[in-house]
Amino acid sequence: MEALRLLMIIDKFEVGGTETYVSAVVEEMSKRKIAVYVAGKPGSLLSKFKAIGCPTFTSIRNQAKFERWILKHKINMINAHHETTGLLGSHLSKKLKIPFIFTIHGTYYPRSLINRVLKKCDERKAVISVSFPVKKWLEEKNISSIVIPNGINTEQFIYSKNRELLKQLGIPRKSKVLLYVSRLEDEKGDVCKNFIRAAQRFMDKDADVHVVIVGGGPDLNSVRKLAAKKHAQRIHILGERLDTVSLFSISDVVIGTGRVALEAMSCKRPVIAIGSKGVFGIVKPENYNVAWKYYFGDHRAKQTVDTKRIERLIGIALRSKKTSAVWGNAGREFVKNKFHISGITDKLLAVYHKMI
Repeated sequence: MEALRLLMIIDKFEVGGTETYVSAVVEEMSKRKIAVYVAGKPGSLLSKFKAIGCPTFTSIRNQAKFERWILKHKINMINAHHETTGLLGSHLSKKLKIPFIFTIHGTYYPRSLINRVLKKCDERKAVISVSFPVKKWLEEKNISSIVIPNGINTEQFIYSKNRELLKQLGIPRKSKVLLYVSRLEDEKGDVCKNFIRAAQRFMDKDADVHVVIVGGGPDLNSVRKLAAKKHAQRIHILGERLDTVSLFSISDVVIGTGRVALEAMSCKRPVIAIGSKGVFGIVKPENYNVAWKYYFGDHRAKQTVDTKRIERLIGIALRSKKTSAVWGNAGREFVKNKFHISGITDKLLAVYHKMI
């Protein structure tokens, strides 16, 4: 069997769910001595990939230079992860006769674009869905796919209380901390604003609650303006951060979706799942499998986003430390059993090896 030499193409080396997932896969493959390379436009997450030790390429707009780099490293598998990089990867796949994988991370990709990507690439191709709703959505467009969820490095995402971080943020040790993590753009920016409004209403009644918002993006300034209107001293807007494990660990409840929900659960944090499609609710043992099938509200949801509904969920999630501890412990076991990065990497390698 030919040895795998894998190229992952992302849009940009920035902090986001897709990019964090790719870094986890790359790190796991590097540990296994698999030749893996990553290409994308420069960004703040580039240092993390370089620390892993995998070769990176950032001049993806220079196609001739990119082609020479691919040939130099004898790439024999391309896996693209975004709309724009899907088109680029499929073109390179066809021109250089390299098998191609297109990973679909949500239901926001235009159908015409997916079809263009799949028509342009080498005949040896496959589509990966990160959730069952995505698979179903693709089937409605007559596109078949393999479900392989985002993997989590549960040795990295593990609870570790950081009182120094609380001090740095100016949060008293006995305060209750609500954490929202996401890229602040499009629907996710709107979800963040609705969460802030709900949290501000809840903070009217509870002076011990602090809110932490983590994520960059075009909506960051409007999020800051909204946070400044009420309880501004207790709402901490941090922008992009790489120390998410510490931030999860200082929080009492995490509001998030998709990969953020899984990372928080791996850190034993209770989760209120709210995503692009709406509100799923509090994630607990009796609804874990449904939450996963909905991708925690990112690919499907039970209810629309509503400020009063979110406020009510915050109250329930903060009510009992004992219940929260039970949810946290059970959540970590669920993530370890279903989403551990080693098992996810095994599934990816099985697809790659069938095609080279």
